[in-house]
Amino acid sequence: MRMRMGYGWLLAVSLMGVSGACTALQADEDLNSLYQLALTNNADYRAALANTEAEREELSKARALFYPKVQLGMTKGRGNTDRTTQTTLGVVNSELDYSLENYSLSVKQPLFNRETMAIYSGAKSYVSAQESLLAQENAKLILKLVSVYLETLYAQDRVNVQQRKLDAVSQQLRQAEQRYARGSGTVVEVSEAQSNLDVAKVEHIQASNDLLSSQQSLQILTGAPHGLAATLLVDGLRGLNATAQPVDQWLALARQQHPELAAAYQNVEVAKKDIEKKQAGHYPTLDLVGMRSYSQNDSNNTLGSRFDTTTIALQMNVPLFAGGYVNANVRQSASRLTASEESMTAKSREIEFNVRKYYQSLQAQQQSITAYQQAVQSASVALDGTQKGFLAGFKTNHEVLDAQQKLFTNQLSLTKAYYSLISDWVNLQFSSGVLSLEALNRVSQLFVLKQ
Repeated sequence: MRMRMGYGWLLAVSLMGVSGACTALQADEDLNSLYQLALTNNADYRAALANTEAEREELSKARALFYPKVQLGMTKGRGNTDRTTQTTLGVVNSELDYSLENYSLSVKQPLFNRETMAIYSGAKSYVSAQESLLAQENAKLILKLVSVYLETLYAQDRVNVQQRKLDAVSQQLRQAEQRYARGSGTVVEVSEAQSNLDVAKVEHIQASNDLLSSQQSLQILTGAPHGLAATLLVDGLRGLNATAQPVDQWLALARQQHPELAAAYQNVEVAKKDIEKKQAGHYPTLDLVGMRSYSQNDSNNTLGSRFDTTTIALQMNVPLFAGGYVNANVRQSASRLTASEESMTAKSREIEFNVRKYYQSLQAQQQSITAYQQAVQSASVALDGTQKGFLAGFKTNHEVLDAQQKLFTNQLSLTKAYYSLISDWVNLQFSSGVLSLEALNRVSQLFVLKQ
């Protein structure tokens, strides 16, 4: 039995040592500095930023369709022709060896093109949608950072509570062994205390492992290893009373501010402009065309001739019949417009569901905190009384262990409720489309860094 205890303690202490080393590493990092690191190092956000930068060029590409297109052409070489000519004297064969040159400069300025106008309008809506999605990616980064930050702090608190539980159960085992040695206890009490100690060791090991996983998640998010050493200011949680305003106000805010809903609306506009683009296949185009050309010996018919030509003209193209291709394109785009509108409706319903869910959860967490605070206080009083009764011989070892378990369970539940309240508040901000650095600062102010 003692060998098992020694091995368990060695493993637990080893995990605590690793956890402590990680916690001591850069423990002065707060949420704001971690956010700056995530902006710089997080691969997912950097990829979203680069993709948005690439998509912005769609607007430049569409704008280019309105500008003149200038083209320079040049041909220079030699030609050889075997010529047969019918004359009054008969057939005359001759071989011609000559140089040829051709230079041209053409300028084409679009004057009217409905397809170009639709492409440009669609590109503006498309880029606006991408900008909204980038804003959403930034909000997701803040949400993920807060989530991992809270998970890591809770994991640390869980390790601390499990350590206190381990110490308390160890003390209870010693007391049971002493009572048994004096003849006032039983072997059952000793075995029961030993069993609870073994379970406490396992729970501590699991909690330490969860802490390491949370710290690794934080490292992946920020690009560098970070330990946290922060204390929650419980009184500051009163400032997160988002339920002071009715849920309808949060829903209205989400309809106005949510980036994904704005992107969905812009995607509908893109689909509408795509219909206009396809309908443009029925409309004529008008261009102003200018050309300056020079040619020498351009063909067999112009040997020995030079041409220097300047032309300016209006060029109109009128589509007459394309076999129903344009109409098919229009119908296809109309179906895609319907799909975009349905997607926007689905996104709106999803956002409304999330707003209501986190609003209700926030209300529940506020009530849970009050209940858990009372439960911790009651469990602490009960444990104190049970321990005194055990020492006096009125309570059993089982009752003491049960009282300890209730106290530690309630303490963990209260701590989790604190962090869940913060998480629900941040998720409500995110679901309403207003999660920003201001919200991150408010969460950061709830914690004081340990020295």
